[in-house]
Amino acid sequence: MEQKSVTKRLSFLDRYLTLWIFLAMAIGVGLGYLMPKAIESFNAAVSIGTTNIPIAIGLILMMYPPIGQSPLR
Repeated sequence: MEQKSVTKRLSFLDRYLTLWIFLAMAIGVGLGYLMPKAIESFNAAVSIGTTNIPIAIGLILMMYPPIGQSPLR
């Protein structure tokens, strides 16, 4: 039985995940540089106090899988 390499089994998005992350960071920095007032007003609109709601939701979604697979459950 022929075994496929790990990279061959990954999807296109998974295979280039590092590239997508750096691309998203570059777009974010570029937008912040080109439109600082728009980004500031957007951040103010999606924040409650000092908590940015989209970032909080993203962090919770990233933490859920490891917590759900915890052997301590």
